[in-house]
Amino acid sequence: MVDARSAAWLTAFVALAALLLALSPLPLAGDLEARSGELFGPATRALHDLARPLSDVLLNAGQIRGLSEENAGLRLRVARLEAEAAALREANVTAEQAAALIAIVEGEANRYLPVSVVLRDPAPARYAVVVDRGADDGVALGQPVLGAGATLVGTVSSVDRHRSRVRLLADSGSAVAAVVQESRVQGALAGGPDGLRLEFVPLGSPVAIGDLVLTSALGSRLPGGLLIGRVSAVYSDAQDLFETVEVEPLTDYARLEQLLILTDFLPGSDSPAESPSEVAP
Repeated sequence: MVDARSAAWLTAFVALAALLLALSPLPLAGDLEARSGELFGPATRALHDLARPLSDVLLNAGQIRGLSEENAGLRLRVARLEAEAAALREANVTAEQAAALIAIVEGEANRYLPVSVVLRDPAPARYAVVVDRGADDGVALGQPVLGAGATLVGTVSSVDRHRSRVRLLADSGSAVAAVVQESRVQGALAGGPDGLRLEFVPLGSPVAIGDLVLTSALGSRLPGGLLIGRVSAVYSDAQDLFETVEVEPLTDYARLEQLLILTDFLPGSDSPAESPSEVAP
């Protein structure tokens, strides 16, 4: 409706201009022009104001398009810079975590191989990860794998040339010889859905909450003295033959990112053998 009205006003103004031009030789033409200006002046100014935004857009269309393209380019550059900054931050975090692990075993760093977790077993009943080092780096079946604080978190269960699978202690298929440091009580540390348990501990054994649990060298499957966790509960029922000893790990298995493999340890012949070709969990 606005466009039709504007067109009508424009037509009227053109007709008026033509009329004034035709009447200009007459003596009263000047007075007629003045009165017409007074009558139609406000409408002319209103029409001009109405058309100004459209004319500004048409005049500046090229400039707006150029600014839009420049803005898109700047947004792309900012996104690239943010991605690069995120990658640098992640690399810095990885380096700091690896350096912290190496610092704990300072003086014996040449015995350990730093590795990064690249894959985690998604099955809720299984605890295993894949790391980015394999046989070409000196990794072998059964070697112990350490996490934060140089605590044992699992053992290498399969090896490929460039990757290895680590079975965590919390996995239901894991079982390692362990000893309570304070009382020297021996047992088998097993994983399962309820966490870590020290099994085959005789009733009445001097095991207390807070005692440290370490690896045992019995069976030659692991070096002795590696820290595993701390006793969190001790109880038994009347019909039980052994104590129930729950062990709390000193490392959060769900947040493992950087690990150490003790590559100078070669497990004895009793070490578990799994297919080296099956690396992925």
